Formats: sequence, structure tokens, C-alpha cells
Amino acid sequence: MKQFLEFIKDTPTAFHACKKIKERLLSQGYKELQEASSWDLELGGKYFVGRNMSSLIAFTLPKKEAQCFRITAAHLDSPTFKLKPNFTLEKGKYVKLNTEVYGGPIYSSWMDRPLGIAGRVFIEEKNQIVAKLVNITKPVVMIPNLPIHYNRNVNKGVELNPQIDMLPIYAEQKGETNNLYQYLAKELNIDENAILSSDLYLTCLDRGCLAGANEEFVMAPQIDNLECSYGLIEALLKAKSDSNISVCALFDNEEIGSSTLQGADSTFLADTLKRISLGLKKTEEEHYMLLGKSFFISADNAQGFHPNYPGKYDESNPCYLNEGIVIKNAAGGSYTTSALSSAVFQKICKEASVPVQLNTNRSDVRGGSTLGAISLSHVSIPSVDIGLAQLAMHSAYETAGSKDLDYLIQAIEAFYTYFIDEVNEEKILFVK
Repeated sequence: MKQFLEFIKDTPTAFHACKKIKERLLSQGYKELQEASSWDLELGGKYFVGRNMSSLIAFTLPKKEAQCFRITAAHLDSPTFKLKPNFTLEKGKYVKLNTEVYGGPIYSSWMDRPLGIAGRVFIEEKNQIVAKLVNITKPVVMIPNLPIHYNRNVNKGVELNPQIDMLPIYAEQKGETNNLYQYLAKELNIDENAILSSDLYLTCLDRGCLAGANEEFVMAPQIDNLECSYGLIEALLKAKSDSNISVCALFDNEEIGSSTLQGADSTFLADTLKRISLGLKKTEEEHYMLLGKSFFISADNAQGFHPNYPGKYDESNPCYLNEGIVIKNAAGGSYTTSALSSAVFQKICKEASVPVQLNTNRSDVRGGSTLGAISLSHVSIPSVDIGLAQLAMHSAYETAGSKDLDYLIQAIEAFYTYFIDEVNEEKILFVK
């Protein structure tokens, strides 16, 4: 868990998370591929390919003839506030930053705390357009609450308007760097006029800690869904298989619907799987035969039982922190879990000595969705939606169980190891 907290400390945006994971893969002997170049693949090889600096697919090839794909997926983005293109606003003696909502954050959790700014800028450099990552870890902005004296009903619940209540204060007008691009240029040691465009987000500067009387909890920003992303990559690095093509897909933009060129609703995963088959000299029919024995796990954290709000949970299907991996179920199809895929995953967890929990929402409470169902519209194979139980999902600072990450790594390592030798509508034969 402490390694995960180190990881999350340096990954305030999907861009930073993708860069950190690339560095980890390269240190373990993985080779980076480019979508615009030909792929020279070898059995036993380890590879990854990125898109938009914010999505990544890593895979390992077996040393002998490949029999199937073992695919896991998670997402690297989290709810926050993104700076608009013309973001400087002056009001009274203050400089504010004009933002828009990214995903579905809990607005109030972002107020009255020191905030940073992170993301990327594109600059013009020697007749090239070059991307530079930005991570301002100083508390340069804040979103103050209105005093209770001017809002006596604040503790009875207040609707916050993102265009009025949630705009952060950046500086006083008399300050030397009251233009954020001036500040960024100084931090990056570049000319302010070289900056062409940016993807910049507000970030929570409290980066993570163990909590609880026995350190049974972990508190950090972006637990949803950096915890699953970290766990999948660690499992991929540990796993060894003689028959499976082990694939880990980490997407951006799940929090806004995935319909971007780097999201799960793009062709990124389908394109990569096809190119793997082509690189292994497979015919088109042989590619689809590989898919016919393949399996997909969508990993995105789950709503853990909150003791202050027991009425929000289905009384026979809650899930708890530190009680194992959650298998998500929904009759409406927002999760991909079926009886078949649940059985497969439960067997894998049983063999790996990992506890599981079966979860569904109350029938009168609409649940969230994940990238699983979106991905399956492009790669249609049996799939299960799983996650780790957490509290305060989509808050600026979330809480999870400190034991569950290890459970995830154990289960996914086992998943990458197993080969399904026979698949039909009535029988699935496992070979370890």
C-alpha cells in the first residue's frame, strides 16, 4: 500500500499517471511501440503503446503459440475541474480562473482546501510543437466557502453553481504573476509567448495517507480509479503464462463518457488486439478464434457500505472495505457481469485464495457505469465488472481499505496465468 501512495503522489492527472506507468514498464524490460510505425513482435516479448499521453495498453506475449487474450481494463482520469481556454477572470481586486466541471465531482469537497494545478501545455520550440507536463504542487488556488453569516441555511444543504460558486481564486491583481501562463512559463523556464494551448486541471494537494486505528484505511485523491489501474499493472508485471496474451488497457476520459480517441469507446483496444494478431502472423479467422477463447475484466472501484447512510444500500448485497474484490451486478446491463463471467472470476479468486463480494444497488437507486460495457461494444467477449470497495467516491479526497489492493493484484495475476481450454455455452474448461 505504501508503494501505491508513492505512485499516487506523483500522478495528479491522467498524463502524469500514464508517464509514471510507462517509466515502470520500461524499467521492467517492456518495449514502447508507436501506432504510426510497424510492429515487430516476438514470442516472449513485452510491449506497450500509448495514445494522447493519457491512455496506454501494455501486453506480454507467451513464449509459445498464443491461445487467447486475457484482457483487463481500468481508467486513469478522475473527476475535477478543467481550466477553460481563456481562463483569466478579474473580479474586484482578485484574479480568478474560469473552469468547467470534468466528470462528476462532489463540489463541496473541493472547497476550503489548498489546490494545485497540473496537466500539460503545448509550446512552440524550434519549429516544433512540444508537450510539457505541468505539476504545480504549491497551493496556488483555493475555492473559499461563503461565510455562514451570509448563508444561514448552509448546513441545511446548498446547491452549488459551478460557474459562480466553484471558480478558484488565483491571485490579487497587483501580483507580479497574475497571469497563470506567466507563472507556468517561469516554472518551465520558457517564454510565455511560446505556449500555444493547454489541458490544465485543479488538483488536490493532500496526496495520501494510511488512516484508522490500525491503518486499515487509505485516504487519497483519485483512488477511483488509480487504485485499480495500479493493481492491474502490478499484476501484469508479476504474471507469467505459457499460453495467454496478457493485456492491460488503461484508458482516459471514462469520467466523461469515454467517447474520445483515447477513451474506451474508441477503437484503441480493438486496433491493438488486431495488430497483435497480425504481428504474430495470424490470419483474420485465427484472430477471431483467439477472441473466442478470451476473457475481459473491467476494474473500477465500487461503492462501499457507509454506516451513516445504511438506507442507501441493498440490504442483501452491500460490500465492505477490506472484505475482498467486489463483483458488480446490474440487470439493466450497465455492468457486463453475467452468471457465466461471475462464475469464471469467482473460480479464479478461489484458486488464488482471494475473497469476493457480490454487489448490486437498491432497485430504486440508479448506479454508475464503467468502461466495461463500452469496451465490449468494440471487442465482444465474456466480461466481468469488478472493483474495490471505497467511501466518498468522486470526492476530492476518498477512502478505501488498505488490504484490498493486494487482493486485486493476487487475483489478476492468477487471471493472467489461467488458460481456458474449452469454451461453449454449457462448459468452460480451465487449465493452469
